[in-house]
Amino acid sequence: MTSRVSSFGSVFLLVNLFCGQVRAESLFDGSTLAGWHIMQVSEKDPYYATDENFYVEDGAIVCRQLDNQKGGLLLTDATFIDFELKLEFMSDWGCDSGVFIRCTDRGEGIQIMNDYLPGGNVGNLFGQGTGGYLSRPIQLEEESGRIVARDSYDGEEIDGLLYSIGAAAWNQVWKEGEWNALKIRCVGAEPRITTWVNGVKVMQMDGRVFRARHLKDTNQKNWNAPSTWDRESVQAITGNAGSVALQIHPGNRWKAGGVVRYRNIQITPLK
Repeated sequence: MTSRVSSFGSVFLLVNLFCGQVRAESLFDGSTLAGWHIMQVSEKDPYYATDENFYVEDGAIVCRQLDNQKGGLLLTDATFIDFELKLEFMSDWGCDSGVFIRCTDRGEGIQIMNDYLPGGNVGNLFGQGTGGYLSRPIQLEEESGRIVARDSYDGEEIDGLLYSIGAAAWNQVWKEGEWNALKIRCVGAEPRITTWVNGVKVMQMDGRVFRARHLKDTNQKNWNAPSTWDRESVQAITGNAGSVALQIHPGNRWKAGGVVRYRNIQITPLK
């Protein structure tokens, strides 16, 4: 596995930081999956995927669930510590995907959700294999033929977010049926994570004060339940570094025949 934390890379980055010349690196060449690999698991695993699940078409990485309803993860060969990640994505309604950061080859990481289905969310956090915590202050629904967000709870008060976009603002930003831009900034051991959709901030968290609860408790709005976010545990699992990964959710959280597309994927290492 290529690492962005090598001695040469660190020196190169420090020189560029000093000169103010750090540039984004392309993670996707637009025509092949060079620099990426599919997570290797048993054929019986819900996340067993093949090149029929992840492929390139019309300059985009296409994520497709097959009739077997298996999911999958497509990971970068390179790993990253602190970074800004930018990409464009377009999802068919009814598909549950996500962008994993600091992801291990076992699929453990912090997921920035691209859950584009009823009750879903785009731009907030879920802990895949790192605690099962879910921060989802707004939820998506289909109303009168349109996809809209609705406020579910106050993310700053309940989850300890430093910032949480409201549904009305999210609805003004979102481009239904078009390419949307996602930016993710992840820095520090805490970590501190900020997300933007189409240039508008969606969420900002600091792991020192973040306190999201488990998926089940968030779904039930059981706010008296303890948080399952444990930054020391997350640090131990991820080592504060990892791949970027694109997800296909297994099971019935994917519309038959639906696809999610990603393109123009660029990362700027910050450490």
